[in-house]
Amino acid sequence: MRAEAQAQKDFDIDLVSILDRETEKKIKLYPHPNNRASEAGHPCHRFLVASRICPEKRALHDVSLQRIFEEGNLHEEDVLRKLDRAGIKVIEQQRAFEWRKFQLAGHIDGKVVLNGRVIPLEIKSCSPNVFRSIKDLDPKDFIKAKYPWIRKYPAQIMLYMLMDGIDVGIMLFKNKVTGEMVQKVFHLDYEYTELILQKLEEVNEYVAKEALPPVQECEECKRCPFSRTLCFPDQDFGPGFAIMSDEELEAKLERWNELRGYAKEFSELDKELKEIFKGHKTIVGNFKIESKEYTATRYNIPKEIKSQFAVKQTYYRTTIERLGQ
Repeated sequence: MRAEAQAQKDFDIDLVSILDRETEKKIKLYPHPNNRASEAGHPCHRFLVASRICPEKRALHDVSLQRIFEEGNLHEEDVLRKLDRAGIKVIEQQRAFEWRKFQLAGHIDGKVVLNGRVIPLEIKSCSPNVFRSIKDLDPKDFIKAKYPWIRKYPAQIMLYMLMDGIDVGIMLFKNKVTGEMVQKVFHLDYEYTELILQKLEEVNEYVAKEALPPVQECEECKRCPFSRTLCFPDQDFGPGFAIMSDEELEAKLERWNELRGYAKEFSELDKELKEIFKGHKTIVGNFKIESKEYTATRYNIPKEIKSQFAVKQTYYRTTIERLGQ
């Protein structure tokens, strides 16, 4: 028995907790003196300025989001390997870019060599819900996409295109679950990029003064790392509420919000049609309807007897409410 107890002790280890602790070590602040190409499409000037002059106010994300970041890196490496095996040459991977005039910097995933041209390439992995939104989306419509982080992609790839002096760029998206990929070819939109550069110039003016722009609430506020620490420190949704930043989970909730209206309409129409066709067998257009009658036995148990078998159970009633518009 003593040997068995020792053996149990030797294997009394939680590998998941150990791995999570290692993942947590990577959750750090990474201050940067420049505007980042990946964030240049962010709608909030205050966010962009705060990221540079007071990054210590940025709330750190949790381990679940860090796992997502690391998974994204793994998927990027997988896509690059597959391109290499397919004979597609990708050069200058993670090459640093800098545009001093606009205090702009970034690292591009790579450049793909196609038909004698060297084209900027960005690789993004995403959840099935986000991938579904992107798959049939025209590149020019990314700017007005329903998910805020998707709207930032055109600015990132087009700034790389500008800094590289080329008018075309490719973004390759991978579904994390199925492995399906879709390619989006972006063409340089000078009017759009001019607006982005004007915004960065305004940001640089605030940074030079070490001053923050006034607070202007926008859609990004609810998931912004500066929201509770810098802009809305007294914002409170009530005791016990934790603030999560999870793009995949948010995408699922947005999809839930879209579908619930259809679900209600379906339920009402389903009930109406089944009442109309009750007891009938008929063909209407391409639809076959058959309604059968069934008999079920019901037991009316007296309350005093039923109460003898009452058992308390714990269950959850979950309500979901969309904040804002």
